[in-house]
Amino acid sequence: GVDRAGLRKGATGQTVKIFALNAPATVQASDLDLGPGVSVTGATVANNVITATVSVADAAVVGPRDIFISGAVKPAALVIYDKVDHIRVTPEWNLARTGGVNFPKMYAQFDAWGFMNGPDKKLNTPDDVKIDVVDATWSMEEYTATLDDDDIKFVGEVDPKTGTFTPNIEGPNELRSGQRNNIGDVWVVATYSGGGTPVKGRAHLLVSPPVYMRFD
Repeated sequence: GVDRAGLRKGATGQTVKIFALNAPATVQASDLDLGPGVSVTGATVANNVITATVSVADAAVVGPRDIFISGAVKPAALVIYDKVDHIRVTPEWNLARTGGVNFPKMYAQFDAWGFMNGPDKKLNTPDDVKIDVVDATWSMEEYTATLDDDDIKFVGEVDPKTGTFTPNIEGPNELRSGQRNNIGDVWVVATYSGGGTPVKGRAHLLVSPPVYMRFD
């Protein structure tokens, strides 16, 4: 496996860690083959982890790449890309549970994946190329289901750096109309600005009551 899948076209000095089983005791740059247009300029190994420094030529063809090391191959382990055209948030919907007073909280984790549009240059079509997890800024938007919906004020908050959602306590909440519990649903939004023009993706989050009773 690898610690990162995406290698940017035209970039030098990129580092990728390759996790191997029964890796050689010593590894040289010439022992690694990442395909045409990708030069391995350095390689070290320790505890079955091979750390490679690579440069990708401007003329390299975008798309999946295999890794060859000492006769072993990992198909489509890497992706050569030129830019992140759009991002998708996973999972597409998620569930969290309020808690912290009488019941444990159930957190929710989101990730943002970068994609290239593929040969047809169109968004969300079968030829899109999945690149890698990208560093995104996280926020929330109201998922409007009723008139004057205000769930976003009460359900909890998402960490802007990690995409981890922390739900609010169970309730009832005296600050909410009808002293309702801190449940509801929102959009969790990821914004990626690494390619210049910001691109966004979002997922639906449902914040529900705790599990009051468990059946064994």
